Amino acid sequence: MKKRSPFELVDSINIKKYDTDLTSYNPFLTNRAFAYHMDTILLADTMNQNHSLSPELQYDFYFYSVRKGKRFGFPPKQEDPCNLEVVMEYYQISKQKALEALRVLDLTDINEIISKMSKGGK
Repeated sequence: MKKRSPFELVDSINIKKYDTDLTSYNPFLTNRAFAYHMDTILLADTMNQNHSLSPELQYDFYFYSVRKGKRFGFPPKQEDPCNLEVVMEYYQISKQKALEALRVLDLTDINEIISKMSKGGK
């Protein structure tokens, strides 16, 4: 028998289809999944405070507290600007400072940095 994903239990809570097989229940991932949504963040905080409860009690709490609805996964990660690594290496600065520097630098400055950083070869 294939082991189920903990997110299948989160889906069962969202669509209000009670699941009796809680072997794949993971409190951390369940709390994290519900913490990303405005209507369930306080419920996730309550479960974080009561982490010592059994998985059955945690599942029941979520099942009877969360309104039925579609909640889609985690928010996408932000992608770094394309020239961030070049600026970090050229100025020998941290990522945060390089992001600030990119706001000030224009395209000609960045092209000049790229040309100076060019090491040649294949």
